[in-house]
Amino acid sequence: MADRIKYDQSQLEKYYDRIGLAASDRKYDIRNLSPDQQLHFLSRLQKQQLITVPFENLTLHYSWHRIVEVSADHLYDKIVNERRGGYCMENNTFFHTVLLTLGYEVYMVGARVFSPDVGKYGGFTHCLNVVTISGASYGVDVGIPQYLRKDQKVWIYEYRSRPEGEWIPQWCFTDYEVLPEDIRVMNMSPSKSPSSFFTFKIMCVLFTSEKEDYSREGKGIDMGLKESGGDVDGGLIIEGDVFKYRKGGVHRWERTFTSEEERLEALRTYFGVEFSKENQRAIRGTSSAIV
Repeated sequence: MADRIKYDQSQLEKYYDRIGLAASDRKYDIRNLSPDQQLHFLSRLQKQQLITVPFENLTLHYSWHRIVEVSADHLYDKIVNERRGGYCMENNTFFHTVLLTLGYEVYMVGARVFSPDVGKYGGFTHCLNVVTISGASYGVDVGIPQYLRKDQKVWIYEYRSRPEGEWIPQWCFTDYEVLPEDIRVMNMSPSKSPSSFFTFKIMCVLFTSEKEDYSREGKGIDMGLKESGGDVDGGLIIEGDVFKYRKGGVHRWERTFTSEEERLEALRTYFGVEFSKENQRAIRGTSSAIV
């Protein structure tokens, strides 16, 4: 098996800039850290990635080629240099390369996503990382729009939006490694299948921390607050032509876009995502366009 691609220190530096990690907190090799320090840094990286790198499928709608590429070099350019995000195959594959570079013992697994409409799990259309620290395994997911706490189950992941809420299944996985070649094959279904909602509905989700509050609509993203710490407790969500904000498990506001210009402006203001004129026009005439 060929050696996996790793990023160099200058690339890690730019990545840390991208996710707003303070210079004093940056590390480039975790192998000499204690297990507790390794776990703490892993948790910090996951949180910073979730609140700065959106879960999104915009390439399938705002591009002329509509190809989702999952190679490590391409993902670095897209996520770090272009300040974009991606869906599970992209964000988790990119994060896998970051963790490998840092020296974590990590491998990827395929996962089945739970469908509440039919009450069962589907095929392997998701992936995540499993990190082993001092003999303990941790599921680490920066791809699906839910935050993974350290006390969650690994084999079947469930979540609830507030302490008194109902636990809802999200995905399950078997504990065997999938390779980059497997990820490329798995990526075909969400990006090309006519039954995949990714192909006909725009999704863009960005988690927010407890120190952020966008209850007053129109206030753009404050990177200073993202850099200052705090737990994940909400999210900004674009689903098709609907834009909403949740904080502390409470729905704060929701509005419906009436034009492509409104949606593009929200992507710029709240998610930091901008497209060339060519890519903005690529959505015209498709089922996901706002007309």
